[in-house]
Amino acid sequence: MIVQNIVAHLIAKKADMGASELSLCPKTIASTPVVDTFVEELNKVYNSKPSKVFGRFLDAPLSDEIQNHHVLLKGYIEQQINFIDYTQQAMHLLKHFIDQASKATGGYMVFVHYTLFGSDLMLITMLNNTSGVAIDDDFSLTTMRYLDINKLHLAARIDLTLWRDDPDSGRYISMIRGKESNKLSDYFRKFIGSDETIDSKQETSELLSAVSQFCDKQLDDDEARSQFKQKATEFCLEQADKGQNVILKDFSGYVADNAVDDFMNYINGEQFSLANEISPNRTVIRRFNKISGRNQQVSITINEEALGDTVIYDAEKETLTLSDLPTSLKAQLSNH
Repeated sequence: MIVQNIVAHLIAKKADMGASELSLCPKTIASTPVVDTFVEELNKVYNSKPSKVFGRFLDAPLSDEIQNHHVLLKGYIEQQINFIDYTQQAMHLLKHFIDQASKATGGYMVFVHYTLFGSDLMLITMLNNTSGVAIDDDFSLTTMRYLDINKLHLAARIDLTLWRDDPDSGRYISMIRGKESNKLSDYFRKFIGSDETIDSKQETSELLSAVSQFCDKQLDDDEARSQFKQKATEFCLEQADKGQNVILKDFSGYVADNAVDDFMNYINGEQFSLANEISPNRTVIRRFNKISGRNQQVSITINEEALGDTVIYDAEKETLTLSDLPTSLKAQLSNH
């Protein structure tokens, strides 16, 4: 990873308290090992967020007085304005939208331009300070303030390389879909200037549904089906960890031991609505190949490959027989 530019500005706003106030930093943050570690961790946390939507810039102008975010960003990329000018003007644009969202609150806006895996990326996040306790050099407890990266809930990442090379792509912008109401997150989407053309949860579900159907219809051996599904999970999780899309041809080659045509021909023949690449959703991936259920007293989750092996289901008696129990579970049971 190479950090090209980074800066943080502050937009202060309290819910239901009127207009926001800007505190703009006049210069970029100098490159240091601390900065590199911070950006690496920020990128890692962003990648780990499962609920993302993908889109592209909307071309419709906002007004004669207000420039779209992508116009400002393009000016920076084409070196018509510098990084500070771009981010400061972007903050005024953010103020325009956040002032219209009565319940929205502010925070530190961090803009990072960095290069990773050969792609230029712009990550824009809103973070807040939090307090923590640390032990100092005198072995005393002391309080400290730090940016709470793990509570990242408003963030967007723009793949500048993909935007340049394929401007018609519907996925060069990704955004975290937070837990806030649509109104709260809507101002941030308007600020970025993106539509929402792709839902990572939906397209990951479609891919894994195609995998399940392929296994059921094309593979006769239980072991082969289990291995195919396991490889599908491994590949998708690995791409999710990197923050990269799943390219369908590469995925097919991996899960089918380089017999790419087998899976590709199947999904084309069955007319699945799968794009050439998809954005993997961690939550959907981790639930794949699992059987689960619960009532008021019991909650059970089972990997499919355990059925008939360490998990035996008797349909007539409606019972499950479990063997090879986890050590921690056996210890808890022994105490009862």
